[in-house]
Amino acid sequence: MKRSARTITEETTASAVARLFAENGIGSAVVVDPETDDLIGIVTESDIMHQVATGADVTAVPVGSFMTTPVITINSTDSIDTAATLMRDRSIRRLPVVDDDRLVGMLTTTDLVHYIPRLRDTILRSRNETER
Repeated sequence: MKRSARTITEETTASAVARLFAENGIGSAVVVDPETDDLIGIVTESDIMHQVATGADVTAVPVGSFMTTPVITINSTDSIDTAATLMRDRSIRRLPVVDDDRLVGMLTTTDLVHYIPRLRDTILRSRNETER
């Protein structure tokens, strides 16, 4: 999980988000209500590409008009298995992580891929201990 999840407001333009993605090497940003910090949407690279492909004026179109809502999140205390299952079942690649409804990070499919070797080692270690 990356603890530096970026947030934007629904008035942020698609071009500003594209710059944010490029400058920070990220692929998503969570849209928040500036007054309450409530999570109200998420914007991904795919959303930006769709705007470009459909000929939208990305310098003027606000993300509030095309963000994905509601935001699917996972609690920071939930297991990796729960996260992976949720991501698979909902066909999502980026999953905001929350603690008491406050954004604390972003879990990506890349994070899960990096976790697989450790999971394999843990399973093998557990099997070896059981066989003893």
